Amino acid sequence: MSAPPLLLEVRALTKRFGGVTAVDGCSFAVRRGTITGLIGPNGSGKTTVFNLVTGHLSADCGQLVFDGRPVIRPDPGRLYRRGLSRTFQQPRVFGELTVLENMSAAAGHGWRALAGRRLGARDAARGDGLLAEFGLSGHRDTPAAELSYGQQKLLEFAALLMSEPALVLLDEPTAGVSPAMVATIERHVRARHASGTTFLVVEHDMGLVMRLCDPVIVLDGGAVIAEGPPDDVRSRPRVLDAYLGG
Repeated sequence: MSAPPLLLEVRALTKRFGGVTAVDGCSFAVRRGTITGLIGPNGSGKTTVFNLVTGHLSADCGQLVFDGRPVIRPDPGRLYRRGLSRTFQQPRVFGELTVLENMSAAAGHGWRALAGRRLGARDAARGDGLLAEFGLSGHRDTPAAELSYGQQKLLEFAALLMSEPALVLLDEPTAGVSPAMVATIERHVRARHASGTTFLVVEHDMGLVMRLCDPVIVLDGGAVIAEGPPDDVRSRPRVLDAYLGG
């Protein structure tokens, strides 16, 4: 049986900040239909890689290929429209907008339509469906700023699904939330994966990574030092040295 096709290819990405090399010739690939983990000790370059892949930072050198096409000058908006979306360590929602209006904003509506509360029936129905899926229907007309931290994380996740992305990058999706919310987020990732969404996940909770992700890619010093099935990766001496300090 052949391996699934590559959805994202990261080729020799490098990013320097002054005299510090944050990402150093980083190369890896994400296959369609996987939940791929991207892990590493603090300062290993994980979030910087996410920022380079999604166009929030410009690489000094290297190449990206998404869905078989080279990405020239990555731009967050263009990539979003092509099917690549991401979350952030701190959830980014429009606090002054209602929960449903956040969903509509993610669908690409302009501020004039939002201000006039003129949401299209199709997008409103899709937004309501996702809010129900994520347990947020009761907050449909609540300003997003009034949600709890965990609920804002769920809203950010639900909103990015309005674009029906092929690949979702989750940056520390369970950081700062309760064990119950960790279980809820894991359940939603699994459900969306079962419906065809591919994930690349940066996560500090190694228990979650080991039961959710396959394969797992390990960064240290901004470069890949190991990748493969979770049980194999976590037993490698280089990985143990990176996490335990040698």
